[in-house]
Amino acid sequence: MPWSFATHLMVVILVPILLFTGVYIGEKRAPAQSPRLGRSKGSPLILAFLGGGMIAFPVLALLLILPPWKGYGAYLRVAAVEEVGKAILPMILVRMRGTVSIRKTILLFVASALGFSLLENLLFLMKDPETSFFRSFTSVPLHGALSAIFGFAHGFSRFQYKSRTFWGGIVAILLHGMYNAGWEFSIAISVGVLIVSFTIAGSLWIIAQRIGDA
Repeated sequence: MPWSFATHLMVVILVPILLFTGVYIGEKRAPAQSPRLGRSKGSPLILAFLGGGMIAFPVLALLLILPPWKGYGAYLRVAAVEEVGKAILPMILVRMRGTVSIRKTILLFVASALGFSLLENLLFLMKDPETSFFRSFTSVPLHGALSAIFGFAHGFSRFQYKSRTFWGGIVAILLHGMYNAGWEFSIAISVGVLIVSFTIAGSLWIIAQRIGDA
């Protein structure tokens, strides 16, 4: 029904935008640890958000043309392509703007993830409005939480000069793969992964804050 589709469309658009608004406010409160960043004008979060949406097209197209896999490896492959795809632009922005705080790095990753999930859900909306509606309250927050984990690892690597990016990506991919598999086997798995992901992301945010304040 047109009314139902319009309602789903509004939710699909508003959920990631509202979450991005929260990220944008958080970015204003997170101090930078680079003089270059402090003198720059504007926020790179908007660029990360828009870039995350743009990269959704080639990432999803790549998943469509890859040969089919079976078993859990198929879920991991989807997770790996999406997690790496979401991380490309934030990594570039961090490098271009110099060493920033771990918290700002996390927020850049999350902004890209929200832009990615917005476009991904819009594409799902054309195929299945009901699924897209439910995904707005599950997969969109999950994308943000997993990218926060990945972003913490990358920010820690750059700020503390220790290699942690790879391991952060692995954790994000494994959790993402389990979430995807949960849709096929048990929704409780997906909900559990979502809770665990938020718990990890929240804990890492607190750690990043303590590191930044030290």
